[in-house]
Amino acid sequence: MNLRVSSGFLRGRYIKVPDTDLRPTEEKVRSAFFNTLFSMIEFEERIFLDIFSGSGILAFEAISRGFSKSFAIEANSRAASRIRTSAEELGIKNQVNVINGDAFSLNFATLSEKFNTIFLDPPYALGDKMPDLLDKIVDSGIVGEVCVIVVEGNTETAWQKSGWSTKTKKFGGTYLSIFYNWE
Repeated sequence: MNLRVSSGFLRGRYIKVPDTDLRPTEEKVRSAFFNTLFSMIEFEERIFLDIFSGSGILAFEAISRGFSKSFAIEANSRAASRIRTSAEELGIKNQVNVINGDAFSLNFATLSEKFNTIFLDPPYALGDKMPDLLDKIVDSGIVGEVCVIVVEGNTETAWQKSGWSTKTKKFGGTYLSIFYNWE
């Protein structure tokens, strides 16, 4: 399977997706996500974190649209290796940091960055574990002064934390639960 970068300076470029059980975010959902993000914050020269990265397409889209760096966290070693290869093929390997690891056991504080956008696209069966993972992420200190956290799922993610506001977007059977740390 191949996925197309939908916008930015890499628009129209394709990446290969390894033959795994990954469920890549649909192009229409990626576009809607970035359009929503554009309306919320100025994100050029900011840092993007893609958790449960799969193909890495969101990390690549972020760079293509103006983020200065992307981090991609993926547990599947074949997929993580393919993300590295795709970043090299796209000519952005110095802007994409790939971490082959499990998001639930990762010490996020070791990332030593403050992220402005964090996107989580877990296997839908893990949706009920997202509130605890969101707490872990926020408590780790990696959240930027201005940050948007988005969880993709087949249901809305219910999470409440002091200082965070919420909105939800629905695209067919896909929900984007959007959390942001300003009023």
